[in-house]
Amino acid sequence: MHRMIVLLILVVVACRPGTMELTEERKAEITAELYPINAGFWAAWRAADWDRGMQYYLDSPDFVWVAGGAAFFGKAVLEEYKPGFANVASQTFAFRDSRIIVMAPDAASVTAIGTWAQTDSAGVTGPAREVAWTGIWILRDGEWKIHLAHLSYPVREPTSR
Repeated sequence: MHRMIVLLILVVVACRPGTMELTEERKAEITAELYPINAGFWAAWRAADWDRGMQYYLDSPDFVWVAGGAAFFGKAVLEEYKPGFANVASQTFAFRDSRIIVMAPDAASVTAIGTWAQTDSAGVTGPAREVAWTGIWILRDGEWKIHLAHLSYPVREPTSR
């Protein structure tokens, strides 16, 4: 009986996947995988397609959206903003800088800095505003989803660093 248990333990240990080392090569692979997904996310929001844009967020109470100095937990809370998109025909995001930083085999951050403007259904485009956005993407069940998103309007740049 003991031999059977020892054999079973050995089989379980041998079949367990090893931890994936985060090499520079693996970071590059994750970045290449995440780049078109992130581009699809922005394409949805440029088209002001609320439903398609929301599909990129993690559907979990652990999802966090930070904007305007407030934090919102759970993707469902963002439904309150949906009526505000009823008259938005498109959005323009002109990013001067965008970076993907791979933090773990299943986590990466994307930061984008630039300007944002909305065009309403009458064709009127509002003023462009400076914007900074960060999304923390996690890999869950084979899909990359945004676990935490932060949107802010930058303050003046510090004079000393």
